[in-house]
Amino acid sequence: MTPERLQLLIDKYLGNMSSAAEEAELMQWYNNTNQHPVEWPISHQGEPEEIKARMLSKLQNAIQPAPRIIPFYRRRNLQIAASLLILLGAGTWLTLNKTSTNITEPIVTAEASTTPILPGGNKATLTLADGTTIILDTAGNKTLAQQGTTKIIKLNNGELAYKDATRSDAAASGLYNTIRTPNGGQYQVILPDGTRAWLNAASVLRFPIAFSGNERKVQLSGEAYFDVSKKSQLPFRVVTTDEQNNELGMVEVLGTEFNVNAYNNEPSVRTTLVEGKVKVSTTDSSMRPVILTQSMQSSFYRDQQRGRNIMVREVDTDDAIAWKNGLFNFNNADIKSVMRQLARWYDVDVVYEGALSNEKFEGEISRNSTLAEVFKILELSAVHFKVEGRKVTVMP
Repeated sequence: MTPERLQLLIDKYLGNMSSAAEEAELMQWYNNTNQHPVEWPISHQGEPEEIKARMLSKLQNAIQPAPRIIPFYRRRNLQIAASLLILLGAGTWLTLNKTSTNITEPIVTAEASTTPILPGGNKATLTLADGTTIILDTAGNKTLAQQGTTKIIKLNNGELAYKDATRSDAAASGLYNTIRTPNGGQYQVILPDGTRAWLNAASVLRFPIAFSGNERKVQLSGEAYFDVSKKSQLPFRVVTTDEQNNELGMVEVLGTEFNVNAYNNEPSVRTTLVEGKVKVSTTDSSMRPVILTQSMQSSFYRDQQRGRNIMVREVDTDDAIAWKNGLFNFNNADIKSVMRQLARWYDVDVVYEGALSNEKFEGEISRNSTLAEVFKILELSAVHFKVEGRKVTVMP
């Protein structure tokens, strides 16, 4: 298709003036798996990015099944001279900013595997107070156990729920359950007080089967999103811990929605407030607690020698909870930060070879993508991958 023809089709499509035949022609172009990189029509050079986003959104909504990878933007600390749309395959798009229009098709060096590395899914184990372990992803939708008056039920949507818990249940007092998600797993649980928790991969949440006393306290290692049931007389507290169960800090709320990222292999512990108000503190008494309001994020280093304060900044909360909504979000992230996210979700081991670029990545990719599809996008930068079983080598 000539650039002039493509420009005409796009203009008519955005103006809702396309005939059925013209829309079909544009759809065929969109779905052509052998399409070479296509330069954006000349008359749109320098136009707002919304034009391309509008066209992409309409195309994606018109095609079934919906594409599994959404637009991904790669940030460069260079002046943008041109914008290209590159088609990587059926339903897979990338918007790439470059300083030159001399771009060739990407060379994908990730070695083919007989079995593709698929995305993670709803996987978790539940350890009861007596030590019994239940594999939740294979358990049926039924009552899994009863401890005191508390019934532990797997619902039809796969969510785990604690029902009929009572504060006066002496038999349940002091009994704790632990839910663990592996690499490549995620899970949702309704806690005994009605609070909903979404666990990301490689996370551990420990909680009592009935909240008693004057607080509701849970322990978290990894990452989770909480939608806290409002009980003004019973503060909800999330204690973050490392893999050895050593306490790192605490988030205190009365009723709110927030995300906590406390992975052991991340340099800092981050709390992002979506709604309400929380207080964040650490086990280091020299660090003064901070109060977060909506759209604020706190962070403090695990290695306290790197920072002796809790840092607070305003953020886009959609970025922080992208994982909960089925997306990877790379916000000015270097390749090692990107690979930590991928390693947890695809359950792979990552090693590095050679001197890697300091280039930063910016954008979102669907967590429903295969690992090979993600690598196709990332390899448009100065990085390549070799896959051997579940071992991934990252190279310049």
